[in-house]
Amino acid sequence: LNNVIGLEDQKKKIKDFESYVRFLKKAQNYEIDIAAQNMHMVFTGNPGTGKTTIARIMAKMLFDLGIIHENKLIEVERKDLIAGYVGQTAPKTSEVIDKAMGGVLFIDEAYSLTQGKGAQYDFGAEAIATLIKAMEDHKGEFVVIFAGYKKEMKDFVDSNPGIASRIGYTFDFPDYNDSELGSILYKKIEN
Repeated sequence: LNNVIGLEDQKKKIKDFESYVRFLKKAQNYEIDIAAQNMHMVFTGNPGTGKTTIARIMAKMLFDLGIIHENKLIEVERKDLIAGYVGQTAPKTSEVIDKAMGGVLFIDEAYSLTQGKGAQYDFGAEAIATLIKAMEDHKGEFVVIFAGYKKEMKDFVDSNPGIASRIGYTFDFPDYNDSELGSILYKKIEN
Protein backbone atom coordinates (compact mmCIF):
# COMPACT_ATOMS: atom_id res chain seq x y z
CA LEU A 1 0.00 0.00 0.00
CA ASN A 2 2.90 2.34 0.73
CA ASN A 3 4.25 1.86 -2.81
CA VAL A 4 0.99 3.11 -4.34
CA ILE A 5 1.19 6.72 -5.53
CA GLY A 6 -1.56 9.07 -4.36
CA LEU A 7 -4.85 7.74 -2.97
CA GLU A 8 -4.04 9.13 0.49
CA ASP A 9 -7.67 9.15 1.68
CA GLN A 10 -8.19 5.61 0.40
CA LYS A 11 -4.98 4.40 2.08
CA LYS A 12 -6.24 5.78 5.38
CA LYS A 13 -9.67 4.16 4.91
CA ILE A 14 -8.02 0.85 4.01
CA LYS A 15 -5.78 1.00 7.09
CA ASP A 16 -8.84 1.82 9.23
CA PHE A 17 -10.64 -1.13 7.60
CA GLU A 18 -7.66 -3.38 8.34
CA SER A 19 -7.60 -2.28 11.99
CA TYR A 20 -11.32 -2.94 12.28
CA VAL A 21 -10.98 -6.42 10.77
CA ARG A 22 -8.12 -7.18 13.18
CA PHE A 23 -10.40 -6.10 16.04
CA LEU A 24 -13.17 -8.39 14.76
CA LYS A 25 -10.75 -11.32 14.53
CA LYS A 26 -9.51 -10.71 18.10
CA ALA A 27 -13.08 -10.49 19.39
CA GLN A 28 -13.86 -13.75 17.61
CA ASN A 29 -10.79 -15.40 19.23
CA TYR A 30 -12.03 -14.32 22.67
CA GLU A 31 -15.51 -15.58 21.80
CA ILE A 32 -17.00 -12.10 22.11
CA ASP A 33 -20.33 -12.11 20.31
CA ILE A 34 -20.18 -9.48 17.56
CA ALA A 35 -22.57 -9.67 14.63
CA ALA A 36 -20.92 -11.10 11.52
CA GLN A 37 -19.65 -8.34 9.28
CA ASN A 38 -20.27 -8.21 5.57
CA MET A 39 -16.92 -7.92 3.75
CA HIS A 40 -18.31 -7.34 0.24
CA MET A 41 -17.34 -3.94 -1.21
CA VAL A 42 -17.98 -1.32 -3.85
CA PHE A 43 -15.11 0.60 -5.45
CA THR A 44 -16.19 3.73 -7.31
CA GLY A 45 -14.21 5.98 -9.61
CA ASN A 46 -13.17 6.66 -13.16
CA PRO A 47 -10.98 4.23 -15.13
CA GLY A 48 -7.30 4.47 -14.21
CA THR A 49 -7.84 5.56 -10.60
CA GLY A 50 -6.33 2.45 -8.99
CA LYS A 51 -9.40 0.33 -8.28
CA THR A 52 -7.94 -2.91 -9.66
CA THR A 53 -4.55 -2.28 -8.05
CA ILE A 54 -6.17 -1.70 -4.66
CA ALA A 55 -8.39 -4.77 -5.15
CA ARG A 56 -5.23 -6.89 -5.55
CA ILE A 57 -3.75 -5.34 -2.41
CA MET A 58 -7.06 -5.86 -0.59
CA ALA A 59 -7.12 -9.55 -1.60
CA LYS A 60 -3.65 -10.08 -0.09
CA MET A 61 -4.62 -8.17 3.06
CA LEU A 62 -7.83 -10.20 3.50
CA PHE A 63 -5.80 -13.38 3.04
CA ASP A 64 -3.16 -12.25 5.55
CA LEU A 65 -5.93 -11.42 8.04
CA GLY A 66 -7.53 -14.85 7.59
CA ILE A 67 -10.78 -13.53 6.09
CA ILE A 68 -10.25 -15.48 2.85
CA HIS A 69 -8.41 -18.79 2.47
CA GLU A 70 -6.53 -18.11 -0.77
CA ASN A 71 -4.56 -15.09 -1.91
CA LYS A 72 -6.36 -14.79 -5.24
CA LEU A 73 -8.32 -12.20 -7.14
CA ILE A 74 -10.57 -13.31 -9.99
CA GLU A 75 -11.16 -10.33 -12.29
CA VAL A 76 -14.30 -10.41 -14.45
CA GLU A 77 -16.67 -8.14 -16.32
CA ARG A 78 -20.15 -8.47 -17.79
CA LYS A 79 -19.16 -10.78 -20.67
CA ASP A 80 -17.68 -13.28 -18.20
CA LEU A 81 -21.01 -13.56 -16.32
CA ILE A 82 -23.67 -13.20 -19.02
CA ALA A 83 -24.54 -15.85 -21.62
CA GLY A 84 -26.37 -15.40 -24.90
CA TYR A 85 -29.31 -17.70 -24.34
CA VAL A 86 -32.01 -18.26 -21.74
CA GLY A 87 -30.85 -20.59 -18.99
CA GLN A 88 -27.12 -20.18 -19.62
CA THR A 89 -26.34 -17.12 -17.48
CA ALA A 90 -26.83 -18.66 -14.02
CA PRO A 91 -24.48 -21.60 -14.74
CA LYS A 92 -21.90 -19.26 -16.32
CA THR A 93 -22.05 -16.90 -13.32
CA SER A 94 -21.88 -19.88 -10.94
CA GLU A 95 -18.69 -21.11 -12.66
CA VAL A 96 -17.06 -17.72 -12.07
CA ILE A 97 -18.18 -17.76 -8.43
CA ASP A 98 -16.74 -21.27 -7.99
CA LYS A 99 -13.37 -20.04 -9.34
CA ALA A 100 -13.43 -17.17 -6.82
CA MET A 101 -14.31 -19.34 -3.79
CA GLY A 102 -11.76 -18.84 -1.05
CA GLY A 103 -10.63 -15.53 -2.55
CA VAL A 104 -11.93 -12.28 -4.02
CA LEU A 105 -14.20 -11.83 -7.04
CA PHE A 106 -13.60 -8.41 -8.65
CA ILE A 107 -16.39 -7.37 -11.03
CA ASP A 108 -15.27 -4.41 -13.13
CA GLU A 109 -17.97 -2.16 -14.59
CA ALA A 110 -20.50 -4.04 -12.45
CA TYR A 111 -23.16 -1.43 -13.26
CA SER A 112 -23.31 -2.90 -16.78
CA LEU A 113 -25.20 -5.86 -15.28
CA THR A 114 -28.21 -3.58 -14.76
CA GLN A 115 -27.96 -1.67 -18.00
CA GLY A 116 -30.34 -2.82 -20.67
CA LYS A 117 -33.09 -3.41 -18.12
CA GLY A 118 -36.22 -4.25 -19.96
CA ALA A 119 -34.39 -5.47 -23.02
CA GLN A 120 -35.91 -8.75 -24.13
CA TYR A 121 -32.67 -10.76 -23.96
CA ASP A 122 -30.72 -9.01 -21.21
CA PHE A 123 -29.67 -11.54 -18.60
CA GLY A 124 -27.98 -9.16 -16.15
CA ALA A 125 -30.76 -9.62 -13.60
CA GLU A 126 -30.15 -13.38 -13.65
CA ALA A 127 -26.43 -12.86 -13.06
CA ILE A 128 -27.16 -10.48 -10.18
CA ALA A 129 -29.64 -12.91 -8.60
CA THR A 130 -27.04 -15.69 -8.84
CA LEU A 131 -24.38 -13.44 -7.26
CA ILE A 132 -26.69 -12.33 -4.43
CA LYS A 133 -27.64 -15.92 -3.63
CA ALA A 134 -23.97 -16.98 -3.56
CA MET A 135 -23.03 -13.99 -1.38
CA GLU A 136 -25.64 -15.15 1.13
CA ASP A 137 -25.19 -18.93 0.85
CA HIS A 138 -21.39 -18.72 0.97
CA LYS A 139 -20.99 -15.89 3.47
CA GLY A 140 -17.39 -15.82 4.67
CA GLU A 141 -16.16 -18.08 1.86
CA PHE A 142 -15.37 -15.35 -0.66
CA VAL A 143 -15.51 -11.58 -1.02
CA VAL A 144 -17.06 -9.69 -3.94
CA ILE A 145 -15.79 -6.26 -4.99
CA PHE A 146 -18.10 -4.45 -7.42
CA ALA A 147 -16.32 -1.63 -9.29
CA GLY A 148 -17.25 1.15 -11.68
CA TYR A 149 -18.12 4.81 -12.17
CA LYS A 150 -19.52 6.54 -9.06
CA LYS A 151 -22.99 7.51 -10.34
CA GLU A 152 -23.52 4.27 -12.24
CA MET A 153 -22.45 2.21 -9.20
CA LYS A 154 -24.91 4.08 -6.98
CA ASP A 155 -27.66 3.23 -9.49
CA PHE A 156 -26.42 -0.38 -9.57
CA VAL A 157 -26.53 -0.75 -5.77
CA ASP A 158 -29.93 0.96 -5.61
CA SER A 159 -31.30 -1.31 -8.37
CA ASN A 160 -31.67 -4.30 -6.08
CA PRO A 161 -32.11 -4.28 -2.27
CA GLY A 162 -30.24 -7.59 -2.16
CA ILE A 163 -27.08 -5.90 -3.41
CA ALA A 164 -27.33 -2.95 -1.01
CA SER A 165 -27.87 -5.19 2.01
CA ARG A 166 -24.75 -7.23 1.27
CA ILE A 167 -22.30 -4.37 0.72
CA GLY A 168 -20.28 -3.71 3.84
CA TYR A 169 -17.84 -1.10 2.56
CA THR A 170 -17.57 1.53 -0.15
CA PHE A 171 -14.30 3.09 -1.30
CA ASP A 172 -14.31 6.12 -3.62
CA PHE A 173 -11.31 6.65 -5.90
CA PRO A 174 -10.75 10.24 -7.10
CA ASP A 175 -8.86 11.09 -10.27
CA TYR A 176 -5.09 11.54 -9.88
CA ASN A 177 -3.81 15.12 -9.80
CA ASP A 178 -1.04 16.33 -12.16
CA SER A 179 1.73 15.76 -9.62
CA GLU A 180 0.59 12.18 -8.95
CA LEU A 181 0.34 11.47 -12.69
CA GLY A 182 3.92 12.75 -13.09
CA SER A 183 5.10 10.47 -10.28
CA ILE A 184 3.36 7.50 -11.89
CA LEU A 185 5.03 8.28 -15.23
CA TYR A 186 8.49 8.52 -13.64
CA LYS A 187 7.92 5.26 -11.76
CA LYS A 188 6.95 3.49 -15.02
CA ILE A 189 10.04 4.91 -16.79
CA GLU A 190 12.29 3.64 -13.98
CA ASN A 191 10.89 0.12 -14.30
